[in-house]
Amino acid sequence: MNRNRRNITHSIKVASIFKVVVSTAILAGAGLSYVYLKNQLQQYGEIQRRLEHELTEIRTASEAVRVQITQLSSRAVLEKKLAKNSLGLVPIASDQIVRLNQRHDGIGDELKVVSNRGFNQ
Repeated sequence: MNRNRRNITHSIKVASIFKVVVSTAILAGAGLSYVYLKNQLQQYGEIQRRLEHELTEIRTASEAVRVQITQLSSRAVLEKKLAKNSLGLVPIASDQIVRLNQRHDGIGDELKVVSNRGFNQ
């Protein structure tokens, strides 16, 4: 019996071991890819959530500024500022107004003297 044991060779099935190793490597790669892609998806979701929050804040601030511009440029507010003389504006004197295309009785090509007193002071 001793003799029979010496002649017995144990063969290793390399092909089946190789198939198991390759299939395990493919499954491991697929699992790691899945986890990596899920992490990327979560990171991009956080970035999108943060950007949407910033966009909402910017829209709110923009709306507030638009309302303020509308209020400050309304006729009533401008008239109040003009009444307080806080704009630095003065009423236009009638001698500083030049009217074009007026109908006159007489010659149409006559020259008129115009005063520019307020501009050269």
